[in-house]
Amino acid sequence: NLYNICSFAVYFKMFKTVANKYSIAILLLIGIALRLFLFSVNPATNGYDNHREPISIYAQSFDRPSPLQCWECYQPPVYYYCAAAVYKLSEQIGLTDNGSWKLVQFINPLLSIIVFLLFYFILSEFNLSKKQKILYLSFMLVLPRDILTSAMIGNDYLLTFSSVATLLYYIKCIKNFGNENKKKFLISFIVLNGFTTLGCLTKQHGLLLIIFPASILFFYLFKNKRFCLTVLFPVFIFALLISLSEEYRSYTITGKFLVSNQHLFDEAKAQFPVTLDKVEFFSFRVCSLFQKPFISYSTAASLPTSLFASTFFDYEWKFLSPRYIEAIIVGRIAYLLGISWMFYFIVTTFNWIKRKLKTTSRITFQSLYYAVPVIVALLFICVPVIQTIRFPHYSSMKATFMLPGIIILLAMHARLVINAEIKSNYTSLLTSFNIIFGVVLLFTIYSLIDLALSNPISIS
Repeated sequence: NLYNICSFAVYFKMFKTVANKYSIAILLLIGIALRLFLFSVNPATNGYDNHREPISIYAQSFDRPSPLQCWECYQPPVYYYCAAAVYKLSEQIGLTDNGSWKLVQFINPLLSIIVFLLFYFILSEFNLSKKQKILYLSFMLVLPRDILTSAMIGNDYLLTFSSVATLLYYIKCIKNFGNENKKKFLISFIVLNGFTTLGCLTKQHGLLLIIFPASILFFYLFKNKRFCLTVLFPVFIFALLISLSEEYRSYTITGKFLVSNQHLFDEAKAQFPVTLDKVEFFSFRVCSLFQKPFISYSTAASLPTSLFASTFFDYEWKFLSPRYIEAIIVGRIAYLLGISWMFYFIVTTFNWIKRKLKTTSRITFQSLYYAVPVIVALLFICVPVIQTIRFPHYSSMKATFMLPGIIILLAMHARLVINAEIKSNYTSLLTSFNIIFGVVLLFTIYSLIDLALSNPISIS
């Protein structure tokens, strides 16, 4: 018995040493595995709206459909061209129709894995401690809205990818400001504009990404005005014109600026809450969420509640069903996770503000550099608010609209706590909670997804 105890102690110490040494690599592998796992169990037919319809239209001849042709035909074209190309390629190699759609579905999980890695590269740019990197990677690893969105066919995740890639190259640009090697800076600026254009041609609110290269242009004016105006400015104008071309096309066809499918079709006309006066912009019905974790009349009219719920759980009932107690329990755990995250972010931000107020240092250009991503993120978070004002229906209250902003804010908060003292016990506890919840959520989905899909969504 003593020998067994000693052996266990030795093996446990070895395991702990290996886990500490390769903790970041282990987190990255877990994040990748969770995304691939959900992709494998989620049918290609399960998603928000019917994005397969425009993909099929594009795949027929690769001609642009009219915005009036189908519910999602008003969307910018890049994702649909890519998806149509994948679909046609899969046909050429002999896949069945189901196999072809599954391959199309794989676009977003692949992008999600790349986003997870890009997020790690962004953290590395900030020179965080290993402990801080682990904590913020665990947030990104299990962010429910990110994982759930990436498992579906749709163009939302390509915008998320474009936004995170744009943030990374924005950071690279500002880090190269002092570099005398202008070629390296120019390459970063060109790539930055490329990802910005990609985002603009993927979703309408991708136009917010234009703020990134425009800010770089503005800041560089103070460093080298001639180089800025003769080299950087033409690059930016070229990208800007391409980015705005899609909106110009839509306007010439529909006569509406920032046209929505709800301008063109009546499918969502009777959708709750129907009128703007019934929307609650300042309530937070967390107690009601714990009673009914899924969408219900008691929570659907509250915009903050709906956004919080769909960020941390399958609130709109696409993977799980409220008919099963396991799903309800996981929902309550998800909201506990969300509250614990909010507590952490609020406390650490408040402590940062207190430290700043104690110092008398003036505002520097460097602080302005890093204020830009925060502004862009907050504008992304305003998108579902504006969309709800335009169209007061629960389908407008999508956390998916603000997913790029959530990830950008998460990254920028990591930089904010570089010099903060975070207790190791709290870090370990929150990291462990994140990982365990991610595994529990996905295995619950694995157990119940067939039952959930057999019962369509409804508001109770």
